[in-house]
Amino acid sequence: MTVNPVSSTQAAATSASSSTNPLQSLTNPNTFLNLLVAQLKYQDPLNPTSGTQFLSQTAQLTQVETISNLQRTITKELASQQTMTSTSMIGQQVSAKLANGTTVTGKVTGVSLDPTNGPVLDVNGTAVPLSAVQSVGTPPPAAPTTTTTTSGSTGTSSGTGSSTTA
Repeated sequence: MTVNPVSSTQAAATSASSSTNPLQSLTNPNTFLNLLVAQLKYQDPLNPTSGTQFLSQTAQLTQVETISNLQRTITKELASQQTMTSTSMIGQQVSAKLANGTTVTGKVTGVSLDPTNGPVLDVNGTAVPLSAVQSVGTPPPAAPTTTTTTSGSTGTSSGTGSSTTA
């Protein structure tokens, strides 16, 4: 039987490519299946893997797949919730601190949905990411003005007063 030699550059290249993030490949269900098949293929025939160990490994595979599916579902739900939250802010008074340190306060007039950064609010013509919003409230109502008549003259005051003539 002949054995092909492995050069040190091949081994270094292989270990360098796998050392970037060895756990990243574990999220792929095919990785587990490939490992399981390799384990069964190369196991010692005089000391085979027990059924309990095999079932344990299968359960771990199922657990990883379930967690991955749950993560995808939660990510979709978060995006949906952020979209609903941002659209409900239209017409609301917000205060936000932007990444450059400036504070923006004003009424939300629109929302755009950025696929990479999430919802972006339009506040007084300024693009404000939803994550930058610090406070939300309803805009204060406009101050009412009333017109009162006093002895034949008209005047405007900024209150609800009553006039009396003597």
